[in-house]
Amino acid sequence: MIRLETRVVVIGGGATGTAVLRDLAMRGVEAVLVERGNLAEGTSGNFHGLLHSGGRYAVKDPPAAEECIHENAILRRIAPQAIEDTGGFFVVLTDEDEAFLPRFLEGCRQVGIPTEVLSGSQALQEEPALSPQVRYAVTVPDASIDGWTLCIGSVKAAKEYGAKVFLYTPVTKILRQGDRVVGIEAVDRSSGNEYEIRAEYVINATGPWTTKTARLAGLEVPMALDYGTMVVLNGRPVRRAINRCRPPTDGDIVVPVGTAIVLGTTSVPIQDPDDFCIQEWEIDLLLEEAIKMVPVVEEMGVQRYYAAVRPLYKPPTEGAEGQREVSRAFYVLDHEELDGLGGLITITGGKVTTCRLMAEKTVDLVCAKMGIQAPCRTHLEPLPPA
Repeated sequence: MIRLETRVVVIGGGATGTAVLRDLAMRGVEAVLVERGNLAEGTSGNFHGLLHSGGRYAVKDPPAAEECIHENAILRRIAPQAIEDTGGFFVVLTDEDEAFLPRFLEGCRQVGIPTEVLSGSQALQEEPALSPQVRYAVTVPDASIDGWTLCIGSVKAAKEYGAKVFLYTPVTKILRQGDRVVGIEAVDRSSGNEYEIRAEYVINATGPWTTKTARLAGLEVPMALDYGTMVVLNGRPVRRAINRCRPPTDGDIVVPVGTAIVLGTTSVPIQDPDDFCIQEWEIDLLLEEAIKMVPVVEEMGVQRYYAAVRPLYKPPTEGAEGQREVSRAFYVLDHEELDGLGGLITITGGKVTTCRLMAEKTVDLVCAKMGIQAPCRTHLEPLPPA
């Protein structure tokens, strides 16, 4: 057993965990990150690649929308190497879409998302591959973002400030002494080395695996997990991210990523983030809905399909019934306050777009508990090239 000591251990190497590590290191807090696989191996490397403007949540989930538009601007400044500024359209095709349009525009206005309404003919001039049935298109500052580049950049920055990272090293135990967490045990799957890492605080940033990780400390964190399937097509008939102007539902987005487009997404409830299977109806539905927005999709070849699990947290007071009704906002859980167990903090919910803000709020709490007075600077300092 190799024994190490640090001030904070971060569990999880996705966008949120790596952003937490970077923030801790930049504030001068000694920290170690452990990840059971590779960076961005979970949701952060398997989502549809959209840097959200917040438009998708402007009507149903204004707090999440406001977080997205705020962080959208910051990530463009600090991580331009991870972002392609595609822009985005919300397209109106039917009477139902048109009825939703005023609510959408008002929701965007209230949370500060800049929009411009184009006529159908103007939209077709900008994006000729759109359906000729398009009545209006609303511009939003969507973009394409690469989750791997973002995570690698955060880790590189954190290491420059002295942080350490252990990949392919799953946590096997969260160590407790009475009513306090005092560290972790983990095993390096590559070398077989066993580690005991003692720390003042452990941060659970494992996304869909939040519940499984919390159970290592004897706690239950209620998650409302679902997975979403995406289909990748060869070719890029549109320059912008194309969203359907309607309440969030299956098959409402086409995202240009690299030389391809990604069709998204479905929402299927699950119990275990390690146990789900993409179903044929999902692929058919995504193609069918995308064809309505971009008809040429019908002639394009399917390159592959994949899925990711959404880390949705459902507080005990949450009354929403469907998974799409659960807020996309994030939650910082202080287990000392909630469960009487000190030394453990959970950050869950949210999106790749909001990872930096999630990290800031998490590290604010940890620093306050540790008596450290160091302001967040992650919104000011650019990430190094990945």
